[in-house]
Amino acid sequence: MNAPSMEYAELRLDPEYAELNRMLLDLVPVGSGTAVLDVGCGDGAVSEQLLQRDPAMSLVGVDPDPALLAAAQARLGDRARFVVGDASAVSRLFPPDSFDTVVLANCIHLFPDLREALDAIGRVLVSGGRLVFNSALYSGAEDPAELPLYAELIGTARRVARMRGLPLARPAAGKPSGLRRNVGDYQAALDTSGFTGVVTTERVFTPGPRFLAKLCSTPMFATGALPGIDRHTAAALLAETMEQQYARAPFTLTRRCVYFSAVWP
Repeated sequence: MNAPSMEYAELRLDPEYAELNRMLLDLVPVGSGTAVLDVGCGDGAVSEQLLQRDPAMSLVGVDPDPALLAAAQARLGDRARFVVGDASAVSRLFPPDSFDTVVLANCIHLFPDLREALDAIGRVLVSGGRLVFNSALYSGAEDPAELPLYAELIGTARRVARMRGLPLARPAAGKPSGLRRNVGDYQAALDTSGFTGVVTTERVFTPGPRFLAKLCSTPMFATGALPGIDRHTAAALLAETMEQQYARAPFTLTRRCVYFSAVWP
């Protein structure tokens, strides 16, 4: 799994991002002594919100990025424990039946092997335990009528990259695997891994230009749009292009965020 890394920190701090997480947090059962695993926890932003909702919960965060985990530990101290790892490794990191709830906040599209990750998560959940996750990066998240705006953004950024002599490569055929998955793919993967009681909700939202610039400059989006260019440079160029495009002709884009809740039998 490619970790949510330091490049996602700015997005995680965005208030619109926090609002997307609010609906996810509403899916987490609250109860004294509940054991919760926050996978892809990054710097602990969602972990902190979980503990604010239920200070009595026992919370463990997992992320492959040690720097982000250090920031999470500094944020929460002894209120939570943090372990280096990814979703597919949780069944090796923790004994079976360790957690009542597993939370994946805006990171499931980063999993290269969805089946492996879901199987590992199932093994650490108690019987009747719950998995909740969300994503705004999946096939179907965009309004089809607005796809030309995304194409214009990427096309403009590529023209600027060529003008600046940046080493732009030919784009790979198709999207990264995580962005190709649709709601049905997640449903099918949960069914195959043995989860039951699956409930799905999609929410339509209209991101502001700053949030959209942060979203488009995340490593997954930036490296896919501007292959061959250092991801930091690509992210900065996309953000710059978005800001200039919006300054010339303000526009709105709508996206969907999908929320899943499923039970381990």
